Amino acid sequence: MGDFRNHKKFILLVEDEEIIVSLLRSRLEKANYSVKVARDGVGGLAMIRELEPDLVLLDMMLPRLSGLGILEKLYEEKIIPKLPVMVISNSGQPIEVEHILKLGVRDYLIKVNFDPNEVLAKVSRILAGEEEKNVPDSTLQKNSAQPSIHILVVEDDPFLGELLTKKFSQQGHAISVAIDRNQAMKILETGRVDIMLLDIVLPGMDGFSFLSELKKEERYQDMPVIIISNLGQADAIERGKKAGADDYIVKANTTPGEIVKKVEAVIKKYHLTHA
Repeated sequence: MGDFRNHKKFILLVEDEEIIVSLLRSRLEKANYSVKVARDGVGGLAMIRELEPDLVLLDMMLPRLSGLGILEKLYEEKIIPKLPVMVISNSGQPIEVEHILKLGVRDYLIKVNFDPNEVLAKVSRILAGEEEKNVPDSTLQKNSAQPSIHILVVEDDPFLGELLTKKFSQQGHAISVAIDRNQAMKILETGRVDIMLLDIVLPGMDGFSFLSELKKEERYQDMPVIIISNLGQADAIERGKKAGADDYIVKANTTPGEIVKKVEAVIKKYHLTHA
């Protein structure tokens, strides 16, 4: 294992697109990382086991063995989550990303939004976190002295609920998840909620009706609500905004990172309005 590292952090890039390989290898080496490349899944898995990299950048669509196949084997062998892995994917579907994160991946990058500077920033953050604390980001955030924003996610899909919990915890926010109107009301009545993410298709009362009910009560009229739904028709979006939603996110068209950005934008607007 020895000489190629030269006391540098060693990154294994498992990627078969030559343009991305060339660009990332160049940027990473200029940033003083040692880099090796595997161009298919079988070779990548073997190199992970043999070379024990400090970080793996992993494509999902690979010859011979997919990135997901690699992750599942690493998970079974308990190599992850101890080994930091960042996924590079052509898809940003929340369900896919959630499954990837559940297997122990630290972060992900959507190829359509590919930015080498963002990759370097993410790599630096992940490796610095490993060196300094060796604990998950969500644990680090709990140590912050700053009061967190409390986000209530009303969503009956446990995968998406878990994904959003992870993403917003990494931003330092407190998260509660409810699967229906009744659970949501219990949370609202027992503590402060700064912003709500609300699905439309829920057990019992649907999101449109729940939002209309909430906005009739004075104490909830100023609480920002963002609808997050698979219903993307123009009339559904219009109905949501008329009911009092600050924004409307169509799940299938939005990456988890974009969801975070939209929520942060509404939080910022809320703070400016209520300073």
